[in-house]
Amino acid sequence: MVTNPPMNDNFCYDWGDTVRVITTAPNVMRPGQVCSVCGMRQHEGVNLYLVEFSDGEALEVPEDELQPMTEE
Repeated sequence: MVTNPPMNDNFCYDWGDTVRVITTAPNVMRPGQVCSVCGMRQHEGVNLYLVEFSDGEALEVPEDELQPMTEE
């Protein structure tokens, strides 16, 4: 049986959190857009988040390209 390596608990965000893609992210990641975390995984030591935007599109975004959503 194949097993996945254990994930660490060092994720900044959790399922359902509302976050924003940083404005300096590549255009393909929709900089400045608000989205919701709907999944997470690690790949080669990088925390990756599956985020969903209000139009239903979902993308995988590295943690360093996200920021917490603050009240405006």
